[in-house]
Amino acid sequence: MPRKRGRRSKFQEELARERIERLFILAEESSNDGEIEESKRFIELARLIGKRYNQRFKNLQRVKFCRKCNSFLNSKNSKNRISSKGWKIITCLSCGHIGRHGLQKGNKQ
Repeated sequence: MPRKRGRRSKFQEELARERIERLFILAEESSNDGEIEESKRFIELARLIGKRYNQRFKNLQRVKFCRKCNSFLNSKNSKNRISSKGWKIITCLSCGHIGRHGLQKGNKQ
Protein backbone atom coordinates (compact mmCIF):
# COMPACT_ATOMS: atom_id res chain seq x y z
CA MET A 1 0.00 0.00 0.00
CA PRO A 2 1.53 3.34 -0.99
CA ARG A 3 2.34 5.88 1.66
CA LYS A 4 0.26 9.04 1.83
CA ARG A 5 2.20 12.14 0.88
CA GLY A 6 0.35 15.10 2.23
CA ARG A 7 1.18 18.39 3.81
CA ARG A 8 2.26 18.58 7.37
CA SER A 9 -0.35 19.76 9.81
CA LYS A 10 -0.30 23.30 11.19
CA PHE A 11 0.43 21.84 14.60
CA GLN A 12 3.62 20.18 13.33
CA GLU A 13 4.79 23.38 11.62
CA GLU A 14 4.11 25.45 14.74
CA LEU A 15 5.92 22.91 16.90
CA ALA A 16 8.93 23.01 14.56
CA ARG A 17 9.03 26.84 14.76
CA GLU A 18 8.89 26.71 18.57
CA ARG A 19 11.70 24.15 18.71
CA ILE A 20 13.87 26.24 16.38
CA GLU A 21 13.36 29.32 18.56
CA ARG A 22 14.16 27.31 21.71
CA LEU A 23 17.33 25.91 20.14
CA PHE A 24 18.49 29.43 19.24
CA ILE A 25 17.95 30.52 22.85
CA LEU A 26 19.92 27.51 24.10
CA ALA A 27 22.71 28.22 21.58
CA GLU A 28 22.95 31.82 22.79
CA GLU A 29 23.11 30.76 26.44
CA SER A 30 25.76 28.11 25.83
CA SER A 31 27.79 30.49 23.67
CA ASN A 32 27.76 33.07 26.46
CA ASP A 33 28.93 30.36 28.90
CA GLY A 34 31.86 29.52 26.63
CA GLU A 35 30.57 26.13 25.46
CA ILE A 36 31.21 26.66 21.75
CA GLU A 37 30.76 23.06 20.57
CA GLU A 38 27.44 22.76 22.37
CA SER A 39 26.13 25.96 20.77
CA LYS A 40 27.24 24.69 17.34
CA ARG A 41 25.24 21.51 17.92
CA PHE A 42 22.12 23.50 18.84
CA ILE A 43 22.40 25.54 15.64
CA GLU A 44 22.95 22.37 13.62
CA LEU A 45 19.81 20.81 15.11
CA ALA A 46 17.79 23.95 14.40
CA ARG A 47 18.93 23.88 10.77
CA LEU A 48 17.99 20.21 10.44
CA ILE A 49 14.52 20.83 11.87
CA GLY A 50 14.10 23.76 9.49
CA LYS A 51 15.03 21.60 6.52
CA ARG A 52 12.82 18.70 7.52
CA TYR A 53 9.72 20.78 8.18
CA ASN A 54 10.44 23.36 5.47
CA GLN A 55 10.56 26.25 7.95
CA ARG A 56 12.53 29.37 7.14
CA PHE A 57 14.49 31.19 9.80
CA LYS A 58 13.47 34.68 10.77
CA ASN A 59 15.72 37.52 9.62
CA LEU A 60 17.17 37.99 13.10
CA GLN A 61 17.92 34.28 13.33
CA ARG A 62 19.68 34.21 9.95
CA VAL A 63 22.15 36.86 11.07
CA LYS A 64 23.01 35.06 14.33
CA PHE A 65 24.87 32.03 12.95
CA CYS A 66 27.66 31.23 10.50
CA ARG A 67 26.38 29.25 7.54
CA LYS A 68 29.73 27.55 7.04
CA CYS A 69 30.67 26.29 10.52
CA ASN A 70 27.33 26.68 12.44
CA SER A 71 28.90 28.94 15.08
CA PHE A 72 26.56 31.18 17.03
CA LEU A 73 27.81 34.68 16.23
CA ASN A 74 28.16 37.10 19.11
CA SER A 75 30.57 39.94 19.85
CA LYS A 76 33.33 37.51 20.89
CA ASN A 77 33.62 35.49 17.70
CA SER A 78 32.43 37.82 14.93
CA LYS A 79 33.24 41.15 13.38
CA ASN A 80 30.32 43.31 12.22
CA ARG A 81 30.57 46.12 9.71
CA ILE A 82 28.12 48.18 7.70
CA SER A 83 29.11 49.05 4.15
CA SER A 84 28.19 52.26 2.40
CA LYS A 85 26.14 50.28 -0.12
CA GLY A 86 23.59 49.06 2.43
CA TRP A 87 25.05 45.70 3.46
CA LYS A 88 25.70 44.38 6.93
CA ILE A 89 28.92 42.37 6.65
CA ILE A 90 29.54 39.77 9.34
CA THR A 91 32.88 37.96 9.49
CA CYS A 92 33.07 34.75 11.50
CA LEU A 93 36.33 34.71 13.43
CA SER A 94 36.15 30.92 13.87
CA CYS A 95 36.31 29.96 10.19
CA GLY A 96 36.75 33.28 8.36
CA HIS A 97 33.46 33.06 6.44
CA ILE A 98 32.04 36.41 5.34
CA GLY A 99 28.27 36.79 5.34
CA ARG A 100 26.50 39.73 3.74
CA HIS A 101 22.98 40.66 4.73
CA GLY A 102 20.99 43.42 3.10
CA LEU A 103 19.66 46.28 5.15
CA GLN A 104 16.39 48.00 4.39
CA LYS A 105 16.63 51.60 3.30
CA GLY A 106 16.52 53.97 6.22
CA ASN A 107 17.19 51.13 8.68
CA LYS A 108 20.96 51.18 9.01
CA GLN A 109 21.79 49.36 12.23
